Amino acid sequence: MKTNFSMLFYLKKQKNYACGDAPIYLRITVERNRVEITTGQECKPECWNPKTGRLTGTKEDIKRSNAYLDGLQAMVYWPYKELIYA
Repeated sequence: MKTNFSMLFYLKKQKNYACGDAPIYLRITVERNRVEITTGQECKPECWNPKTGRLTGTKEDIKRSNAYLDGLQAMVYWPYKELIYA
């Protein structure tokens, strides 16, 4: 059974965004059905890498945020993998 499944982390800036932190959202797409949820994390837009969907830098708080996003990605991917390969 083949299913189209994807996850994307992205920043969601408000239209009247001036400066400060922007919330990080997770978009899950399964067979053209989208769900967007907030991760509860925020970051400065200049620290965000849209290609990797992660923060760039070597500071401890950036590493912690990236580890949180990795864990969240694993938590979302694990049930999908169990359903597909079971």
